[in-house]
Amino acid sequence: MDFRQLRYFVALAETLHFGRAAARLHITQPPLSRQIAALEEALSVQLVARHSRHVELTPAGTDFYAHAVRLLADFERAGDSARATAAGAAGELRLGFAMYAAFSLLPRLVRGFSDDHPRITLGLEEILPRDIEQALVEQRIDIGIGMPIGRPGRLEYRPLAREPLCAVLPATHPLAGQATVDVARLADEPFVTLPRTTAPALHDAVLTCCAAHGFVPRIRLETHLQQTIVTLVAEGLGVGLVPASLARLRMDGAVFAAIDQSPPIEQGLYWRRGDDNPCLAAFIESAQTRATSNAAPD
Repeated sequence: MDFRQLRYFVALAETLHFGRAAARLHITQPPLSRQIAALEEALSVQLVARHSRHVELTPAGTDFYAHAVRLLADFERAGDSARATAAGAAGELRLGFAMYAAFSLLPRLVRGFSDDHPRITLGLEEILPRDIEQALVEQRIDIGIGMPIGRPGRLEYRPLAREPLCAVLPATHPLAGQATVDVARLADEPFVTLPRTTAPALHDAVLTCCAAHGFVPRIRLETHLQQTIVTLVAEGLGVGLVPASLARLRMDGAVFAAIDQSPPIEQGLYWRRGDDNPCLAAFIESAQTRATSNAAPD
């Protein structure tokens, strides 16, 4: 039994006439008759009762017709799915992202990609910036969103967006009411920041910003997560410099303010060189279309 025989049988079952079924199939009647007979022989059951001017389905033929229609539909869907997957229109893509991307690029990219490619399943995994490279190398993710990490030869990188740093201060801080803060006025404050081992690019940007304003920050606490920086600042344990998009966090006890002379914070896409996942190119194209060149506090 093959799918050609199934198509022949369905045409006959729906027309109940060898001549009309053959015309629908664009073949002559003799090969149609031979294939129906071969199908019945393969199944060891009579599917149609033949009369001089028409045919009718036997009870077994009626039952078989229902299954044949479903099998042919599944076969067509399987072909469509395979073609869509090969073209990058369907399949699965695993995306790793650093937490700060959740307040900037990630929502816009995920929403746009999901709207444009509803047949691609997008799996999301939050990862520390330092671990994005290893997650890609170990093939735990297919693509990552993060800051520059040295661009090793086995990975590709494409920048997407840049944003400034902003100051995060306790709500009780004397500068908390200002729209823009002079970073030099934070020289004597304890800082809450990320260790360099967690996010080298962001850690260096904070030090560079402070150096441009004439001081080395007095680091009181280090934590791996940007959100935790804001939480600790809200408790009055220090001040911080964080990507401007983090102002969307809006945490009680913490206020955000723009700063002057901030180094740009870049985010981009990482993926394995030579990765043949056809969904990858679709995501990269979609991300480039939707990425913005700058993000600022709301």
